[in-house]
Amino acid sequence: MRKPRRLADHAHIRVVAPASPCQPAAVERTASWLEERGYRVSVGEHVYDVHRIFAGSDEDRARDLIDALLDPSVDAVFAARGGYGSVRLIPYLEQQDLSRADPKIFLGYSDMTALHSYFHSRCGWVTFHGPMMESRWPGIQGDTALGVLRGEVTVLGPGLLEPLQPSAPPPACPWYGGNLTVLASLAGTPYFPVLAGAVLYLEDVQEAPYRIDRMLQQLQLAGCLEGVEGIVFGEATHCDPEGAGYTVQDALQDFCSQWQIPGWWGFPAGHGDTNLALPLGVAAQFKEHSLYMVEEAVT
Repeated sequence: MRKPRRLADHAHIRVVAPASPCQPAAVERTASWLEERGYRVSVGEHVYDVHRIFAGSDEDRARDLIDALLDPSVDAVFAARGGYGSVRLIPYLEQQDLSRADPKIFLGYSDMTALHSYFHSRCGWVTFHGPMMESRWPGIQGDTALGVLRGEVTVLGPGLLEPLQPSAPPPACPWYGGNLTVLASLAGTPYFPVLAGAVLYLEDVQEAPYRIDRMLQQLQLAGCLEGVEGIVFGEATHCDPEGAGYTVQDALQDFCSQWQIPGWWGFPAGHGDTNLALPLGVAAQFKEHSLYMVEEAVT
């Protein structure tokens, strides 16, 4: 995996909106927070556009992203928000030879899972699952994200992983993944990450436990989980129906037991109140209630 350059003092951050329309006030609030810390923040030409349920047309959103990735003055690319629409940009990205471009920091989560997976499979880039411009940055979220991107934070946590069956903590190996719904939609495409020898990190929001099981079964039956070292389900936000008697944790525990895949529950990265930045594509190891980066995610 090719690592981007670390986020240096006074680095130039470009905001893009690959999916749904964003709230300008929320984006500008985070931009001001970043500028107070000495960074330069610019916004893509079409970030505040609205076209149906998207932040502008597919072509315009793709052009903003490609321009940011290829602009030599841009050091990092932050997503404005998620929603839906990132997967629709892949045909436009395929028209570019991004594999020859120098990797840049790409930060986002949720619907950005489609782009994380694309950059991993097509370009071999390390990317970052973490807060977006509409997220709440002051506090542990923003401090951890900047620390990881600057190469100053190598311990992600605290967090308590609960084994879903008797097993040791996840081994030191690369982590991939993101939002389960988005990831499952990539099964059968060339853009699904190779998980052999890796940990699959998952999170989701507003998905019933039976739907979580169905997506996991789909990935298993499609061969996507072949050789995986284990599954960490970090966040299942607003997923458990009240009084249903069947939770996402139950579904994951049954799935891991059925297929004899090591599984763990809990790590604060996703749609919950705390969304810690998680490097994707570099080795990490969980010990002493914290996730340790075995190697740096930036150069």
